[in-house]
Amino acid sequence: MDFRSVAENENVSTLTEHVQHFTNENISMKDGNERLYPLGDLQERMGKPAGSKTDLSARVVFSEEEKLKISKELVDLQIETNNMKEQYETENFELKNTILVLENRVLELERCSEKVTGERDALWERLHALETRRKELADEYIILKSNYLALGKELDQEV
Repeated sequence: MDFRSVAENENVSTLTEHVQHFTNENISMKDGNERLYPLGDLQERMGKPAGSKTDLSARVVFSEEEKLKISKELVDLQIETNNMKEQYETENFELKNTILVLENRVLELERCSEKVTGERDALWERLHALETRRKELADEYIILKSNYLALGKELDQEV
């Protein structure tokens, strides 16, 4: 996309340069004509006003037609450039929105991860506490069982 718009901008600038070149060339030709036909030849030129006037008007019409064609091409290029810019802006906007949605999703997942990590740590602590309690109860059970067996032996001896 970007390369096309650069190429179109170059085409527009090339056309603008051509128009400027033709304008400068036209001015220099007029200056040359004035130098070629001094005032002494003015009477001779006045003798042919109708022919030269039609030639001049035909050249002016042709020149105007060329200017209109170039202007039309320039406008067409500008329209195409604007359309491409609009398309670029639309795609850029959509991509930025997608990035924002994804960033929000990442933040949400990070919060969930932190929450799960906190719950996991709490469960590990609880597990360790339960393991410690189980060991204590196992030790107490062993003591109680040995006491029971000792008392059972004492009872058997007394009986």
